[in-house]
This record gives sequence, C-alpha cells and structure tokens, in this order.
Amino acid sequence: MCYPIMRTQSCTGLMMKNHFKHIVFFIFILACLSPDLRAEFYKYVDEKGNIFYVDDIYSIPEKYRNQIKVYREKYDDLAGEERSRALQKENEDIREKEQEHQRQIEERLLQTQQIEEEERREKAEAARQKFLQKTETKVILEGNRILIPVMFKNNGVELEVNLLLDTGASQIVLNRSVADQLNIAALNKGLAQVAGGSNIYTELGKVSSVKVGPFRMKDARVLIIAHEGAPVNYSGLLGMNFLKNVEYSIDYKNQVIRWKLPQGADAPSN
Repeated sequence: MCYPIMRTQSCTGLMMKNHFKHIVFFIFILACLSPDLRAEFYKYVDEKGNIFYVDDIYSIPEKYRNQIKVYREKYDDLAGEERSRALQKENEDIREKEQEHQRQIEERLLQTQQIEEEERREKAEAARQKFLQKTETKVILEGNRILIPVMFKNNGVELEVNLLLDTGASQIVLNRSVADQLNIAALNKGLAQVAGGSNIYTELGKVSSVKVGPFRMKDARVLIIAHEGAPVNYSGLLGMNFLKNVEYSIDYKNQVIRWKLPQGADAPSN
C-alpha cells in the first residue's frame, strides 16, 4: 500500500522564521526612530549671500524655505577636501565662540568684582568719615586760645555755644546770658576767686547734659557768672570737671581736637 508523502514544517523552523521577521521589523523601527540614522541638514542662503546649515527646518526663516536643500550630513554638497576645510572652519568658529563667551563671562565677573570692591571702599570711606566726624571736633584757634563747640541740654532746651578750653578752671563756667536761655536754676550762690586774685559773684547750677564731640556728661555742674569787660566770642569755659574724664589731642594745623575713645570702643555713641 502506498501512502502519499506530505511535506510539513517543523514547529521549530516556523518559530525561528517568525522570530527573524520580528528582529528585522524591530531594526527597521530603530532605523526610523534613531536621530543619528535619520539626521538631516538643511542648507539655505540669505539675501546677503551667507550660507547656513541647520538641523531644524523650523529654524529657517519662512522666506528662505522655498530654496531649501536637504543633505544627509553637513556640507554633503561640497567636495571632499572642501568639505574638510568647511568642517575645520566650523570647528574653529565654535572654539572661537566658546573662547569669546568665556572671555565675556570672565570680563563680567571682573567688572562685578571691581564694582563690589569700589562699593566696599566707598562704604569703608563713608564709615571712616562718619567715625572721624564723631572722633574729631572742629575748633577755632585764636592765638593760644582754643574755642570748642559744646551742646547743652536742660529743661527741654538745647543750645550750642563755643567755650574756651581752660585746664585751669575747675568747673564748666557759663555766662549769665547762656544760663538764662537754658533756664538753669541756682543751687548755691557765693564768691569765686579768678585770675588776678579778685573775687566775683557766682551761682552754682546744674544742666541735664553737656556734649562735647562724642562724649556726653549727664547732670553736669556749672558755675554761672556775669561777664564783665570787653566782648568775647565765647560763652564760658570748658573746665576740668569735664576734661579730666576724657583724653584728647589738638591738631593745630587742621584745627581739630581728636578724641581718644575708651578701650574696645569701635565708634562713639551719640
């Protein structure tokens, strides 16, 4: 008995064939999606004759899109040696742009540093000037006389007058006219001996504060006298009850008193 011969594919062969088809299809998909495999460059020329290569068609101005030429790689339209020179020039241009960009960054950084340094110097100078304004007091020199501006406060009244610096006076001395303006009440009355040996009538009073330069003396005692004789351009004496508590030096050339601040004081108080 004869039996017909039937040709059949094995299951293994069929599975390998299907697997191969899947691999081929997968490679095709990758080829379509891979940016490197489907990369294109577009060439156009502007109205000034400048040639541009771009990899994004939408970066091309619309008025130049009718002249677009597409290349698989940049400078594909050039001959081999010319293409090499173009690529080399492009690389050089890129390096120059990067160097210029870096130079601009460094220049801006330097400018910023210079501005900050100048601002720092200006602030330091402003602080120094402010400090000097408090540690230096402008004075008036008349021969061997030194007249110092002094601020008095008493009973809500503020008054600045010039006093004669006098290390021979034991107290601050005010002329009667100044005492009247400050509403100083007499605590005691009596006679005081002055240079030459004569005695004059005085009153002892007290003011809320006396400020000279950066230093303030509270509840300061003052002697009040009636000025007699030729007019003078000062209103009393700055005596030792104030001067003994401070250290100072006199700059005759610049006509200032420089006050020495207490140890550890960065700036005088108001």
